[in-house]
Amino acid sequence: MTEVLEQREEDKRPVLLLVLAILSFISIGSTILFNVIGTTAGPFGEEQIIEQRVEVAKSKTQMRQAGMNGMISFFDKLQAMAEETNENFYLSKGVMFVTDFLGLFGVIFMMRRRKLGFHMYIVYSLLAIGGMLLYISPENIHISIPIVNVIFSGLFIFLYSRTLHWMR
Repeated sequence: MTEVLEQREEDKRPVLLLVLAILSFISIGSTILFNVIGTTAGPFGEEQIIEQRVEVAKSKTQMRQAGMNGMISFFDKLQAMAEETNENFYLSKGVMFVTDFLGLFGVIFMMRRRKLGFHMYIVYSLLAIGGMLLYISPENIHISIPIVNVIFSGLFIFLYSRTLHWMR
């Protein structure tokens, strides 16, 4: 009788894994949705790029007036990243789709008790951090973006690793 109870406790999915999976499904699912919408819309035309530059210029003017000069370089880098991503539109969308589906399947595998999913999630996280280097020049990437990606990816990998005992 106690063996049956112990077996049921062992088979019970950790709550932490469920919470992490839900958060991951929301994040990855929304990214896939936005990528599908962006892919169907296609790359920006010259007029849209000019409008974007004008909006960034307005924002930079407001920041200068508010004394937030440190944020100006951030907006410059974001603009450069957006333009370079647009120039490499299909490569960037392809990298994002491969990355997101790798993460999605990694989470699904972990929910099905497969440790392979954890390793897929690590590869997904590394691609999420460095994949943009395939279509954006390193000098156009503001340092805060990879730092935030490393922090969140590292946190999720660490938390997922706490549930490895449940996986086979």
